[in-house]
Amino acid sequence: MEDKAELNQVVNGDGQAQEQAQEQAQQTPEELMAKELAESKDRYIRLLADFENFKRRALKEQSELLKYQGERLVVDLLEVLDNLELALAYSSAEYDKLKAGLEMVHKMFVERLSRWEIRGEGAMGKEFDPHKHAAISRVPGNSAAPGTIVGELKKAYFYKDKLIRVGEVVVAAE
Repeated sequence: MEDKAELNQVVNGDGQAQEQAQEQAQQTPEELMAKELAESKDRYIRLLADFENFKRRALKEQSELLKYQGERLVVDLLEVLDNLELALAYSSAEYDKLKAGLEMVHKMFVERLSRWEIRGEGAMGKEFDPHKHAAISRVPGNSAAPGTIVGELKKAYFYKDKLIRVGEVVVAAE
């Protein structure tokens, strides 16, 4: 008996659906449009609220990213610091061993910087480039051509393709 009632309901449609269809048939076009407008407005307000929540979440995530963007770099540099402190603890060791330890720490530091696409560029023997170098002084160039870098106090450093520190150099004069 229940199967017949269910079958009848499926064939004839849901009771609620039929009521809605009858209700709509009794409404004027203006009433239908007003109802549709109200439903659209409600959907719009909900969508707008969802979008505002999304923007707020995205802004918070971006802020967190910017705030802690250097965290992995700092962790890498802390390993170098640990090794420097270890070298200082053994500073009374023989000169050759201490020098070898410091050279290993230097190599480790350079490797860590290269992981982050930070690289130094030596300038000895190259032509002076005012975009990359700051001339600290000029000296007579005995065997070097004028404008050639004959001394380097600080290397130029790049982060990816951007110059982040100019090199300080000594240039051969004419």
